[in-house]
Amino acid sequence: MNYLSFVKSNKYLLLFGFLCVFVGNLGQTFFISLFNKDLIGNLLLEKDNLSLVYSVATLISGFTIFFVGAKIDDIEVKKFTTIVILGLIGSCILFANSSNLIMLFFSYLGIRLCGQGLMTHIAVTTLMRYIPQHRGKAVSLSLQGMAFGEMIMPAIAVGLLKNYGHTTSWHSYAIFALIIVFPLLLWLLKKADLVPVHEMSEQSEDGAVTKDWSRAQVMSDWRFWLILPAIIGPAFLITGIFFHQTILIDGKGWTLDWLSVGLMLYGLIHFLGAIVTGPLVDASHPRVYMRWYLLPLILGMVCLYIGDHKAWLLAFMVLAGMTVASSGPVINSFYAEVFGNTHLGAIRALVSATMIISTGIAPYLFSLFDSVETFLTFAIGYGVFASLVIQKKLLAEK
Repeated sequence: MNYLSFVKSNKYLLLFGFLCVFVGNLGQTFFISLFNKDLIGNLLLEKDNLSLVYSVATLISGFTIFFVGAKIDDIEVKKFTTIVILGLIGSCILFANSSNLIMLFFSYLGIRLCGQGLMTHIAVTTLMRYIPQHRGKAVSLSLQGMAFGEMIMPAIAVGLLKNYGHTTSWHSYAIFALIIVFPLLLWLLKKADLVPVHEMSEQSEDGAVTKDWSRAQVMSDWRFWLILPAIIGPAFLITGIFFHQTILIDGKGWTLDWLSVGLMLYGLIHFLGAIVTGPLVDASHPRVYMRWYLLPLILGMVCLYIGDHKAWLLAFMVLAGMTVASSGPVINSFYAEVFGNTHLGAIRALVSATMIISTGIAPYLFSLFDSVETFLTFAIGYGVFASLVIQKKLLAEK
C-alpha cells in the first residue's frame, strides 16, 4: 500500500496521532528551554537551581508514567486522552503564572508528564495497536507532529516571548489546546470508531497466534536491559544538549534567532527522515536498523564539539534530526514485533518511564560539567558505548 492510499484509509486515526504528538511538544525540552532565561530573571534563580527543579520534576514524571501509562491497556482511549490533555492544559496555565519554585516544580511535572510523556504515548500505542500491518508508516506519520512542532513552534515562541512575555505566551498555548486541539481529538476518535482492546484479535495477519509478553517478562530478560541505553540514547543526549542550548549558543557566539533557524532545520530533517524510514521498517525488521541509528547523532555531537562556525550548528541539527527521525518507527515497531500487542501500553510505559527519567537526569547532570566541551565529550562517549553494545546479537527473535 502506497502512502496516499494508506493515509486515505486511516486518515482519522493518523490525524489523531499527529495532533496528540504536536500538542505534546509543549512538554518537550526544546520548547520549554526557550523560556529559561526569562524564568531565571523573573524568579531570580541560578542556572543550576533551574536545572535541578526541571530534573526532579521530570524524574517524578518518569516514575509516574510507569504506572499511569499502562492504564491505556485498560481504559478507553477517549477517556484516557481527555484526562491527559486537560492535565496538560492546567499545567500550562500553572506554568504561565508560576511565581515561585513550588509552582514552577508542579507546572514542570504536569507539562512533562502529560505533554512529553503521555500525549506521545497515547498516539504511538494507539496507532501500533490499531494499524498493525503498517506500524512503521503509522508511527512515522504521527511523529511528524513533533517534527512540525520543531519547525514552527520555536519561531512562534520567540515571537510571543519578545512581544508579550512568558505569561501571555503560555496562556495562549493553553487556550489553543482547549478550544482547538481537544475538541478535534474527540471528534477524530469518534470518526475512527475504535474497537476496545479486549475485543481485538490476538492473531497476526497470517492467522498465527502471536506471543504477547507481559511487562514482567520483558523486565526479567537481560537482553532488554543491555539494549536499553541505545533505545533511550537520543532522548537522553538531545535533552541534555537542548536544555542548555541557550548557554551553548552564548559560548559559541551564536544568536537565539539563529538557533530557531537551526531548530527549524532539525524539524525538517526529522519530518523527511521519518517519511523515508517508516516504509523501510515495514518492509524489513526494525532490529536491523537499531544497530546503526545512533551513528548520525554521534557525528552531530562531534560537529558541535569541533567548531564555532554556524555551519557546525546546522550540521548537528541535520545529523541529530536523522537519528530522531529513525528512532520513532524503528524502536516502536520493535516493541510490537517482538513483544506483541496485548500489553503494548504497559511495555511502552516501562521504556517511556526510563526514557523520561533519563531526560530528567540529563539537564542537571550536564550542568555539573565545567564546560560545554566536557559535557559533549561525555555525550559522545555515551553514544559510542551504546552503539557498540547494540552491535552484539541482542536483538534476535525471541
